[in-house]
Amino acid sequence: MLDQAPPPAIEGPAVPADLQAMIDRAIADGDAKVIDKLFDYAKAARPDLAAALTAQRKAHLQQVAAREVEAAETARRKLTDAGPFDNWSGQVEFGASWSTGPAESLGAVGALDLKREGVNWTHALALRGEVQDTDGVRAVERVVASWQPRYALSPKSYMFGLTQYEHDPALGYDARYTAALGAGWSLKSGKTLKLALEGGPAVRRTVQDGIANTRLAGRGTVDLGLALGPRLDFAQRASVFYEDGTSSGLFTSTLDSKLSEKLKLRLTYEYRVEQDGISGTSSSGSISRASLVYKL
Repeated sequence: MLDQAPPPAIEGPAVPADLQAMIDRAIADGDAKVIDKLFDYAKAARPDLAAALTAQRKAHLQQVAAREVEAAETARRKLTDAGPFDNWSGQVEFGASWSTGPAESLGAVGALDLKREGVNWTHALALRGEVQDTDGVRAVERVVASWQPRYALSPKSYMFGLTQYEHDPALGYDARYTAALGAGWSLKSGKTLKLALEGGPAVRRTVQDGIANTRLAGRGTVDLGLALGPRLDFAQRASVFYEDGTSSGLFTSTLDSKLSEKLKLRLTYEYRVEQDGISGTSSSGSISRASLVYKL
């Protein structure tokens, strides 16, 4: 805990008690913009107090900087001393749909996303399942599970690994296993804009009708997050794999509306494409859905 620094000795008139009380109250509230404006207004109104006010502002900024260093060190120690089950955060998502008419359709989607922040390492676990029956026939049966560890090289760059399992007969495979390595770069502009780019080689093993194929591939992803307002966020993700004569891609757009600190409504549009140049087959599909997301 930092001690309050004594006021510096300044030649010239002292700051009047009523003005000093206003400054102390503003500093206690902690709004940096209000504090700066108050010092500026006070200096403009009382030029004779300029030396005293400048010294107070300097002392205040030094205390703020020292508290930030202390807080950062405390946070680092917390991450360093954390056990393997500490510092996890995440969210669960659930959505359902039912439609009647010329065709009757019933569908459901569930997802779990977990993330663990460390000093240099970040681990992301994701599990998603989706089913949809149309006129009693299974039209969609999709399962995706992944683990992605990241190692920070700098505040903006990192190395990553990826292991992933997929099951999606509608798009042409009973099981697909992916292992990938690569590098990524991220950019943040306050709380408004987030952008991440990743790329690297991958190995993919696809199983269909008991026949397995293993191929080398290149992987690239683009993640964009944009805060449209205090309670509205937009995200766009594009993930592409390119193999020898074969490619696949997933393009996802989401719009989140915060209902409370823990709960938000999510609208999602997904487009998947699979093109196999070796077998000459091509399949794709899109889906739109609404779901609820709960922050753990």
